[in-house]
Amino acid sequence: MSATAEVRFGPDGKVKVQSYVRLTASTWIRCCTYPEAAPILTIEDGPADITITNPGQGGVTEDDVRFGRLLAEAATRYVAELERLSAKDRPAEAGPDSAERAA
Repeated sequence: MSATAEVRFGPDGKVKVQSYVRLTASTWIRCCTYPEAAPILTIEDGPADITITNPGQGGVTEDDVRFGRLLAEAATRYVAELERLSAKDRPAEAGPDSAERAA
């Protein structure tokens, strides 16, 4: 299983729920769209089911668009960092000029 959740109580008694989903081959990520209602983004893995949509009943506001862009920007940064770290761990491909550059 790649999903966990924690419930924490702050010193002021407020509850905070933290969920972790580690993306694996068993993770389902999809976006459902509708002609006249806000889209729904879901991430499902085992017992974890995360649903992202706007708070309205179908109507979309400028704030919804702004938050959607923030989500897309964060996801783009996440992927870029994964790509950077993955490339760092791969050996460089030897090209035809690699011997000349080493000299």
